[in-house]
Amino acid sequence: MKLSEISYYQTGGTCDLLTSPGSVQELADLMSRIHADQTPYFLLGAGSNSLVMDDHWPGIVVMFDQLKGLTTIDHQVIAEAGVSNTQLAEHCLVPGLSGAEWMYYLPGQLGATVRMNARCYGGEISGIVKTVTTVTQDGQIRQYDNKGIFLGYKDTIFMTNREVVASVVLTLKPGEPEEIRKQMDTCRKDREQKHQFVHPSCGCVFKNDYTAGVPSGLLLDKAGVREFSTDQVEISPWHANFLFNRGASARQILETALNMREAVYEMFGVWLAFEMEILGSVPKDLKTRLLESREPQLHESEIAPLRILFLSNQ
Repeated sequence: MKLSEISYYQTGGTCDLLTSPGSVQELADLMSRIHADQTPYFLLGAGSNSLVMDDHWPGIVVMFDQLKGLTTIDHQVIAEAGVSNTQLAEHCLVPGLSGAEWMYYLPGQLGATVRMNARCYGGEISGIVKTVTTVTQDGQIRQYDNKGIFLGYKDTIFMTNREVVASVVLTLKPGEPEEIRKQMDTCRKDREQKHQFVHPSCGCVFKNDYTAGVPSGLLLDKAGVREFSTDQVEISPWHANFLFNRGASARQILETALNMREAVYEMFGVWLAFEMEILGSVPKDLKTRLLESREPQLHESEIAPLRILFLSNQ
């Protein structure tokens, strides 16, 4: 099986082994074996924030599609890492639990949502997490409370210590099902109106650069990056930070993204950081460009009008 058949972005080659642990303990046992054998591996949840490369991966790919446990006790929800964000929001609707409405139609699975401290529509996962159970690189099971694990938007300790989020306990509040449903539908309609699901994508390719004070999508748009669109790789007409896969290889998508980053730096002096995670074997020529880092050289004369434009639209 090619990973393109299961990845959200529909890219990816083959791998030595594709495995789906069925419990937290099975995940711990797997990580212990991987560590002992020093086997190359990467994690693939829904893949909604990832670009899986085309070349064969000489190791293990770990999926979470069997970690789907989801139960409610009073105002708390216990959910495993493979539960989708939409599934969680729908689960909370039935007993009238409020706090997860913003996760409706947010692509991805809960484990990755917690790992990156996702935020949208006024909600943030750190605001409803009570505890997190993880598996370490060598197979130990650990539990954390909310304090100290969330460092900021799209920033947690799990992004550096490489522990795998396995399950989560969420604390929600009582709410009216009709009002919860209304907010869920608002989130869904907004994403649909922004054409986010027209073609496979990974959401925003680049993080916002707060030193510039302008969203990356606006920088990309004004840098004219849509000239890099091809029949296979389309930069969204509605949001310049979205790259649509219209039959492209991972290499074509990554090359386009790197060209987009270069264009923004040339015009604005902003070196954008990738939000899209690159999984698998990256060809050497692209890896050099991917890992390159440059100091910001902000072109204030070019950026200042964009700040005014952005603030006027708020």
